[in-house]
Amino acid sequence: MKYISLATILAVLFSACSSNPEAEPTSQSQPSSVVYVKTAAVERSELSPSIHASGIVGTSNEARVSFKTGGVIRRTLVDEGDLVKAGQLLATLDLTEIDAQVRQAKEGLEKSKRDLERAQNLYADSIATLEQVQNATTAVEVATQNVQIAEFNRQFSEIRAPFAGKIVAKLLNEGEVTGPGMPVFYLIGAGQQDWVVKVGLSDRDWARLHEGDEAVVHLDAYPGESFTAAVSKLADVANPMSGTFDAELKLQPKGKRLAAGLVASVEIQPRRNGTYALVPIESLVESNGSKGFVYVPGPEGNAQKAPVTIAFLIGEKVAISKGLDSVSRVVTAGAPYLRDGQAIEIQ
Repeated sequence: MKYISLATILAVLFSACSSNPEAEPTSQSQPSSVVYVKTAAVERSELSPSIHASGIVGTSNEARVSFKTGGVIRRTLVDEGDLVKAGQLLATLDLTEIDAQVRQAKEGLEKSKRDLERAQNLYADSIATLEQVQNATTAVEVATQNVQIAEFNRQFSEIRAPFAGKIVAKLLNEGEVTGPGMPVFYLIGAGQQDWVVKVGLSDRDWARLHEGDEAVVHLDAYPGESFTAAVSKLADVANPMSGTFDAELKLQPKGKRLAAGLVASVEIQPRRNGTYALVPIESLVESNGSKGFVYVPGPEGNAQKAPVTIAFLIGEKVAISKGLDSVSRVVTAGAPYLRDGQAIEIQ
């Protein structure tokens, strides 16, 4: 009986505790759905930030000169390092075979002329047909063109400098056999106006440049010195090897001795300004390359997620080129904790 009474008492006590609201554990208050944030004004300004790039010194005139026809090289008249003038003779071929081809073509022409004369006489006597005369006429025309080809090849059995410059490589020597178009010399322009710097640019930097934009160049070979340059050429297609867009800048050497292949660092100043929206860098969320997002205060007290295009960083701010045209303020403190449509309270 005592056991039953004790069990009954415990059951009654448990029931009483469960039904008493004061005995229930106090639940923690639910977090508020409102996020407290701070905002900053969107500044708008016309900016023209400089473009920094690395490049290689080269020349605007480069040529790998060769013979038009193949043969044995008879003479080479220049060596590596020589300065040459435009039109200067650089090398010649042995003309024994080429002269024989010219004579052969001329003798073929004389024979075809005799055949044509004979056919015309026979046609006048009604012995030859008109077709035979026409064939002989065609043979004369073909032989004439063969002579022109042979004489043209003889004319280009020598190499002359296409422009004034410097021989930087001699690839073949006297007595060697060369083929048509096989380079014999590597020639670069060596004048004060021939030097250029070639750089690779991103598509955004390439789009901001125009021919004539000025630049400052620093060469590792001349530490502490600066050179002036100007954009002279912009590529129309991307470089398939690097994926960048190539630009060429005309370099003023200031009397310094330069060489192709020198390493250069370039700072280009675009002439045209662009209008950008400037926002604090802390307002930017989920950035990836040139794409990112910011939160802007909505008309109903909520946060709205806005995609933006990032142009560049300037100090502690981000220059936005697209996405904030009609926006006056952006969320700064608290932006990483927001979601699109989140209720906010501006402090």
